[in-house]
Amino acid sequence: MSSLSRKLRHYTMMEEIGRGGTGVVYRAQHQKTGHQVAIKLLHDDLTEDEQQVERFYREARIHEKIRHPNILQFIGLYESEQTLAIVMELLQGCSLNQYFQHHGALSTGELFTVMDGLIQGLDVAHAQCITHRDIKPTNIFLCNDGTIKIMDFGLAKGKQSNDDITKTGMNPVGSYYYMPPEQIMGQKIDARTDLYALGITLFQLATGQLPFEAKAGGAFEIMEKQVRHRPPELESINPNVDLHLAEIILKLLEKKPIQRFQHCCELAEALRGWGVKKTLSLQGSQKIHKFSDLHHHNEKISSHVSDIFKVKQVKAEENVPHDTLLWLFQHDSPLASSPPPLDLTSPQPMTRDTLEYLRTHIGSLPPLPNIWHQVQKILNHPDSSASDLAKCIEQDPVLTAHVLKVCNSAAYKAPKSPCITRVALALTRLGMDVAHDIILKEVMPKFGNLRQHHEVQALYFHAQCTASLARILADYSHVLERHTATLFAMLHDIGKQIILHIEPDDKLNVLKERIQQGEASLKVEWDVLGYTHIDAGMMLALHWKLPRSIHRFIYFHHHPCWHAMETWPKDIQPAIMLVHATHILLAGVVPMMKSPSIWQANKRTHVLESKKMLQTPLHLPLKDVKFYHQMEQEVLRIAQSYQTLFEVEDDA
Repeated sequence: MSSLSRKLRHYTMMEEIGRGGTGVVYRAQHQKTGHQVAIKLLHDDLTEDEQQVERFYREARIHEKIRHPNILQFIGLYESEQTLAIVMELLQGCSLNQYFQHHGALSTGELFTVMDGLIQGLDVAHAQCITHRDIKPTNIFLCNDGTIKIMDFGLAKGKQSNDDITKTGMNPVGSYYYMPPEQIMGQKIDARTDLYALGITLFQLATGQLPFEAKAGGAFEIMEKQVRHRPPELESINPNVDLHLAEIILKLLEKKPIQRFQHCCELAEALRGWGVKKTLSLQGSQKIHKFSDLHHHNEKISSHVSDIFKVKQVKAEENVPHDTLLWLFQHDSPLASSPPPLDLTSPQPMTRDTLEYLRTHIGSLPPLPNIWHQVQKILNHPDSSASDLAKCIEQDPVLTAHVLKVCNSAAYKAPKSPCITRVALALTRLGMDVAHDIILKEVMPKFGNLRQHHEVQALYFHAQCTASLARILADYSHVLERHTATLFAMLHDIGKQIILHIEPDDKLNVLKERIQQGEASLKVEWDVLGYTHIDAGMMLALHWKLPRSIHRFIYFHHHPCWHAMETWPKDIQPAIMLVHATHILLAGVVPMMKSPSIWQANKRTHVLESKKMLQTPLHLPLKDVKFYHQMEQEVLRIAQSYQTLFEVEDDA
């Protein structure tokens, strides 16, 4: 939506209160009654995406069926030629995650209160054969009057009806930290799937930590632990946990659904008579008297923290620990110069000869093979399964062999673990996101030439690392879906592959020399070639008929380096900044190559005002040394697949 003054039927938009990868939520007011509501609008650029539109409709259809005090109330669906919106009740309070972060581990009585509200709300949804699929503290709301509300049915799955886009399995959508084994494995899901996620949530609230956390293996490590590892005893983390409640939580976390509570009523019966509910409160908190105060207090803290990024506050910057994302931002990412080396807001037109040169060479490239489009269709489908993707891969013997080879390489196979020979199991080991990176790289028409093999591999390594780190950052920020993060990261620099493919070695050598001397890479490209990798990437995106969202991202992905935030499209500002932060992080953790690549020396600058986005809305762990080293280990793991670029030991 371009302006908050825009009216939606009988409502006037007042302020933005939330933003995600597919939509924006506004506080709005009815023009006649003055009644305030929340309105979720699908991003304008997604209204032409049939998959996203169908997801939005499905969320509305499912949400409309469920009416209960413990579920966010659905009011209506609004649609026009260019707008699609869901109208919901406006809640006053804070998320359960915000309360937990402020309060710490909950007492037994407080846990019973939370469980009572969630059980009642989920029971109503399950009675309609609706599985939420994304139960976690951020999707649970604590109202000022103490009511517990379940929110966000965007990933919910209805019964076998028109509310399901397909009739088999599901894609592992949602957060892996709260995801049960059957959801990860693409097997049948039902009410017991939500009960497992409820168990993870209760474990976290009772002990102060999640039962399964990644040390170095990222999403794959979490998935493997969810499928194979038993959770620790709750009392080993928090000795004050009620033992009967601990038993109930561990039963919710059984790997096999048949061994869990089978439905909410059975869980409620197990809790009956074992505890007394205690009202959640903020007693003892200074200046915070109701839950909505906590919500606004957190926003003020984020705003205040963003202020410390200003250059005047030197002392605050001096206290930033090394080996953190914030330290990299302050020391490895210079402030943008003024004026910028190349004005991306008013780009110079290419000459007619240069334009024809690009068109001719790009037009001669083969299209993306059909299997790539099949893979995208599967990954975009909310109900498709890992087995669906495996069947698609198995249609191509070469792709099958490559997926199995990578799966059994030192980068993904633990020492002494058996080799995998089935694609479906390989996808479990790799994870669907990593599998997508590998598939895209393998099926993409080959670029460059033998003389530039090192440069081509360096770009693939950069893309794969960017995709992996962007997915991890996306899990923190929730502004970008993991699959979208993968596509943006893998394809944003595709224009550089075009440069390697069509330009002679003498020009490539000039590019490398000038970039290594500290000149901005885009400016050097324009001076030497008469076009930039952004121009080449845009033309290739058109040739390959890539989604419009990718076109836009390629066009704007360098704006954070030089241009004020007001020049970035508002609907994709967080996504642009997330991938920008990924580049800065990657520059700090990538190992030294045997031979520097053309673009390796280029440093990503930033505009000062953009730093505040790292806190809000991205919510990145800016000062977390452990997180930094986790990212470093992820990059080193990927580097094991690029032995020709690095001196990396093979543990196999």
